[in-house]
Amino acid sequence: MPALTLDRLLASIGFGSRKESRALVRMGMVELDGKVLDDPFMEFKERPEFITVNGEEVPTIEKLYIMMDKPLDVECSHNARDHQSVFELLPDRFTAMGIQTVGRLDADSSGLLLFSNQGDFIHKVESPKKGYLKQYRVTLARPFTEEQKAELLRGVMLKDERRPVLARALEVDGDSVLISIGEGLYHQVRRMFAAVGNHVETLKREAIGPVVLDSTLGKGGWRYMTEEEVASLT
Repeated sequence: MPALTLDRLLASIGFGSRKESRALVRMGMVELDGKVLDDPFMEFKERPEFITVNGEEVPTIEKLYIMMDKPLDVECSHNARDHQSVFELLPDRFTAMGIQTVGRLDADSSGLLLFSNQGDFIHKVESPKKGYLKQYRVTLARPFTEEQKAELLRGVMLKDERRPVLARALEVDGDSVLISIGEGLYHQVRRMFAAVGNHVETLKREAIGPVVLDSTLGKGGWRYMTEEEVASLT
């Protein structure tokens, strides 16, 4: 394995090619422990936990696991057409590192959205075989009746689907309803409530399996997932 040089380190965490990384070093934009580094070929015996680039201290991890509180009117696409791309809310270097969303949320939905650049992790979380329930908080246009609740728990047929889909859990919480589902079909929650004669006005995802949205993030805020959160989904 090639020695871990400074230019390789910077390139591995999204600061461009090795040539571009060397240019950053030569411009005096890279520091470690408060000391400006001027040799792009300096070698590390151990990977440092953090490095400072252009005044910003960043972790040197290569495997990305990110949690975001996705705001409304943002698309889960690198090539958004009608709205801002959710990737614009993250550092540019994450895109260079191959980050992708884990599943999706529509532009008119908000809440918990996970990201990673690890294909195995993305596949496991998205796979129906793992059985991770997704919990959503919805507000409805009309009162939610016991009959509607019973229908959703029994299962409803949606257009173009072969089997009925059902709510795994339902709970009325003040003016909103908490619903948990096991699938991730197109507009599934909205279509389920429409199938029983109601209409979803707002939809926010609050949990994926054991991972719960960090309420301190704020709209558009993000953080690295903890080791425990990542492990709970793998």
